[in-house]
Amino acid sequence: MLDIKERDPLNNLVLEVLDDPSKKEMVFYLMCYSQLVRREGNPYVELEKFLSCAYRNFRNARNYWKDVLVEMNLFVISDLYGNIYSGKDIYRVEEGGIYLITIRSEYLGIFESISQKALRLWNILSRTMVYRKHLTAQDAVVISTMMFNEGLYEELKSYCEICVERYPRERGYFQLLYRLATLYLGQRSVSIKEIRDALQEAQNLGDVYYGFNIFKLKKDLENLLRRVEVGKSISPLKIEFINQRRKKGSWLRRMFSKFKDMIDKMFRRDKDKYFFEGALCSKSFQTLYTS
Repeated sequence: MLDIKERDPLNNLVLEVLDDPSKKEMVFYLMCYSQLVRREGNPYVELEKFLSCAYRNFRNARNYWKDVLVEMNLFVISDLYGNIYSGKDIYRVEEGGIYLITIRSEYLGIFESISQKALRLWNILSRTMVYRKHLTAQDAVVISTMMFNEGLYEELKSYCEICVERYPRERGYFQLLYRLATLYLGQRSVSIKEIRDALQEAQNLGDVYYGFNIFKLKKDLENLLRRVEVGKSISPLKIEFINQRRKKGSWLRRMFSKFKDMIDKMFRRDKDKYFFEGALCSKSFQTLYTS
């Protein structure tokens, strides 16, 4: 069903970080670059400013920044003499010199899209909080579902291609997500048959799958099918998580829990909250590049 294709460095970066979330620092580098470009209105940023931004959240990142950039393969560094450093040539950059860093030319035209994807990916990684070297099937199910909810459809298709082979018991769910991502990538030409096929795949998963509300998803797909049948466009879908702990306990406990949730939302008490403009990411995470 799924063909593994050659992918560009940006897609490879997304897949590598999703496969090993401890490398999330690479996503933070993209966010730092994006913020500086927005602030200065120029795709060429001083390397020193760029590294200072990354250094804020990763204490020892300054010692390993060349390793990170080489592995990412997304940035190009230039000096005052017009010399260009990309790929492994970045190791030739001398400390203390005056350099500019920019994203590779083929990505300049889609800079806004890259910035949004980096932000959404960071959101997923921060909320999943997975530090295991090897992800479990449940980890992959949760991460892929959040990718769908965040609208990372193109990246989700590539991720599902890998997960289908890696987790054969969960093949049906990843195939469903792959089909749904395909629907939204080509939504201008969505056919009734495609939605019916997705609905059939959802039917095979039961009502709850790894804590996700498949019963509601099936109802949403039925509503989506009715919209397409009368010539309307498809609306966004979200796959919801069933918090089974909320179903237990007394009515007083449930009322207190709802009140606490309301207070948390009012005062934005989210330990993993990040801020893209101004101060990036209020919480530090250790990665393979830090000690």
